[in-house]
Parts: sequence; structure tokens; C-alpha cells
Amino acid sequence: MIKKITALFLILLLCISIVLIIDDHKHNSVIPEGIYIGFLHIGGLTWEQAEDRLREFSEKILQSNITLTYEDHNWSIALTELLEIDTNESLEKIAAYTQGRNNIIKRYILRQQLKKNPLTVSPVINFKEDILHKTFENINETIFVEPQDAFFKVEGDTVLIVDDIAGQVLDENKLKEKIISSLWLCDGELTLEVPIKKYKANITKDELKALEIKVKVAEYSTKFNKSQKGRTENIKLAAEKINGYILSPGDTFSFNKVVGERTREKGYQEAPVFIGNQTVSDIGGGVCQVSSTLYNLALLTNLEIIERTNHSLPVSYVPLGRDATVNYDTIDLKFKNNTEENLLLISEVVEDTLTVKFFGKEKLPFSIDLISETVKTLKPPVTIKEDANLAKDEVRIKQGSPGYVVRLWKKYVNGEGEKKTLVSTDTYNPTPTLLYTGVKTVEENEKPQLNQNEE
Repeated sequence: MIKKITALFLILLLCISIVLIIDDHKHNSVIPEGIYIGFLHIGGLTWEQAEDRLREFSEKILQSNITLTYEDHNWSIALTELLEIDTNESLEKIAAYTQGRNNIIKRYILRQQLKKNPLTVSPVINFKEDILHKTFENINETIFVEPQDAFFKVEGDTVLIVDDIAGQVLDENKLKEKIISSLWLCDGELTLEVPIKKYKANITKDELKALEIKVKVAEYSTKFNKSQKGRTENIKLAAEKINGYILSPGDTFSFNKVVGERTREKGYQEAPVFIGNQTVSDIGGGVCQVSSTLYNLALLTNLEIIERTNHSLPVSYVPLGRDATVNYDTIDLKFKNNTEENLLLISEVVEDTLTVKFFGKEKLPFSIDLISETVKTLKPPVTIKEDANLAKDEVRIKQGSPGYVVRLWKKYVNGEGEKKTLVSTDTYNPTPTLLYTGVKTVEENEKPQLNQNEE
């Protein structure tokens, strides 16, 4: 009995093998049914027939034009100028898939699978990159939008937010994909809508709203002589740098870091500055008026002063004890936002006035007055020098100026009363009185003279 069953099994296996061999021989010389290149069915064709069919079909497609559209704009170009269809590479992709089945059974299973799940292989498209690049450039000239950040706009004491603008640019990769996937549908004319890639601005309106900057907290102004062109320009440049700066809770503001180095290349001009106890001309003169004005604003906003240095000599634009000199890389003005709210710094120059303001979530619960107290006046020393242009026994005097020791007080006033705290004690050097004596011999009948010139 077992022998009969074994014999029947062997006969059945032989029959199946014969059927498989016949089926494989019938189909092995052609591409299996159910294989497509794009939308072109090449199943049942020999490789030579498939190559001819694909080449013929490709040539027909490439005679078409492609029109790219965006809103009411159109760009038209012949497909043959834009791309090539590589028939050989396309068929090799099919061959790599089918010829990996190196026995009869695997090839039979593949044919059965393709009947249920046809295979679609994308054609190999080679774009002519130089033409494609020019086409993309032409499209972007029309559709490109540079993103614009939202920003605060202050009108008087009112804070407004100007909305951000999202950027957009041609999505080049997606457009290439659309062209490739749409080629086989082309019948003389191919029209595609240009895909757009949008991207957010770095700062959005919602982000600025979240900062809760609503009201003016403090303001301070100083005057300058706008006829001094170089100094005026320097003030404007530095004021522009700090305008719009947002100081977050816990952050420290550094004047030198925000304004940057003051150089001729950045537009700064020569103007008077203090070096030692002398006034000389140097690049960036006048910037200290911006730092001093800002220092007063920081005091009135009750911020923590981290670093500040007074000038060696008194200045005219703020009271004694309320100035802040700066020099890039050596002397800085720094203060910390020791509050729990964000602060927006606004700086503007109108005519001969520099004004700085801080805006925040709410006003201070008290008012602040700054009081300068002169503790001591330092008399100018006298320095005697010879002057060869003066006659012997003749004297010329250049009057110096006094120095001062000054205390700056901060007075807090609210409904419950007031209190005073010491901010700083500063010393301003006197400038010496220069006494010039003559050394030139004169006739006896000439009398010596005393000239006093205050300069």
C-alpha cells in the first residue's frame, strides 16, 4: 500500500514539474504580465518589444509642452527641453526585479503574485539641470516671499504689534516629483500647479503677544547740539542699535555687546571725547550720551546696575552723578532685568532730543526721583608754564574748572510714604588753571600785562 501511495505521489510531482517547465518555457522569454512602467503595461512583451514600445511612447510624450501655473501666472516649456527619459535604465530596473528569481518555482510564484498585485516601476527621468534651474529661478522671481518678523510699533505711549509675514518659495523637489508622476498622463499638453513651500518668520505675532508688553514703564530724554554733525550722526547710529531690544527677566543688557564696536567702517565719525582730563577728537564721540541717557532710564525703571563708570570730567547733557561712559572692550554699561516681566526698549532721535523708553506688562507701583548731591567742590590746581611769545614778567591765565565729589540718591515715593537709597558716589576731576609766564626780553618802557582768558 505504501508503495502505491509513493508511486502516485511521484507521478503527481512529475506532472506538476512538467506543467511548471512548460509554463516557464512559455513565459521565460517575455516580461511577466502585470508589470508597468508608469502607466505603460509592458507585461507579455519581449525585452526588445518593451524597449521599442517604451522608446516610442517616450518620444511621443516629449513632444508635449508643460505649463506650470501659480494664481494668474503661467510658465510654459517644451518637455524635450526640460528632461530625458532613460529607456535602458528604466528596463534595467524591471530586469533587476524579475531576473533575481533563479529557479522555476520562484518565477512561477512571481507570475501568480503579479496577477493579484501588479508592479508599477517609475521611469528613470533625467532632468536637464541647467534649464531646470533657470525655470525655477524664473518662477521664484514671481512667487518668492521673504519672511518678515513681527515687531513692536510704538505710537506715543501705545504699543502695537505689526503682524509677521510668512515666507514662501517654490518647492523644487515636489515639483520634480509631480512632473515625473504626471508624465504618463500627458497627451500633448501637461498643466501642473506649482507647489509652494511656506515657512514661518523667526518672530511671530503670537510670540510677541505672549511677552505681555503693554504699557510704558519709564522714559528719559536728553538734548544735544544737532549742528555738531559728526556727534549727531554717532548718537543716531547708537540709538538705532538699541531700539527694539527686548530684555527678558533675569537677562543682563550690555551696551557694548548690543551696540557693537564704533568704527569708521560702520559709519561712526570723529567728534569730541574725554581722554584723561582732556577733550580730544575721536571716532564715536557722542555715543556716551546714548549710554548715559540709557543709564538714567535703567535707574528710573529700578533695574539692577551691574557695571557703570562715570566720566573723568562733568558732562553737560545729564546732571552730575548720572552719566555713564563707555569704551568698546574696556568700559561697559550693564544692567540686569531683575523684574518678572519682559521689557521692550525704544530709542528715538527727534530733532535735538534723544529719548529712551521701557515698556512692560505694568507700571511700577511707585515713582522714582533721582537726586544729585554735591558733597565737595574740588578747586582747580594751578600749573605754571613758560610762554616764549610773552614778554618777560607778562602773564596769561587760562582758567581751569572745578571738580566735584557727588552722591546720587534714588528716592522712592508711593502712597505709604518715601524712602531714599544711595546709588553711587562719583568723583569728577578738576581741570588745572594754566598760568603762562613770559620769557621774551622787552624794552624798559613796555609795561607787563595780565591777561585772563577763560577757555
